Amino acid sequence: MDGNKTEHRPVDGEKNREREKEIVFFIDSEKFETDQATLTVRTLLVDYAKEDPIQTTLALRHGNDIKKYTNIDESVAMKNGMKFIIFHNTPTPVS
Repeated sequence: MDGNKTEHRPVDGEKNREREKEIVFFIDSEKFETDQATLTVRTLLVDYAKEDPIQTTLALRHGNDIKKYTNIDESVAMKNGMKFIIFHNTPTPVS
């Protein structure tokens, strides 16, 4: 019977499940979101931080530990709340 057909519509619970897939991370205190489980160091530097990977190094801060990513093609397994920092490789001029 045509009157018994039901249409599938997203309910609030489904929208929340989709939202839970978003991974929130920070680069130099700026908040970003992704739905990708892994991102390359290059992608994090170029697409998110808008930095030149030749002149900068990405590092992950976890508590007091800092892990520098020297290979820009390395894949990073993304987790909620990750905090990255950018090191500029160019010398700072002294005036």
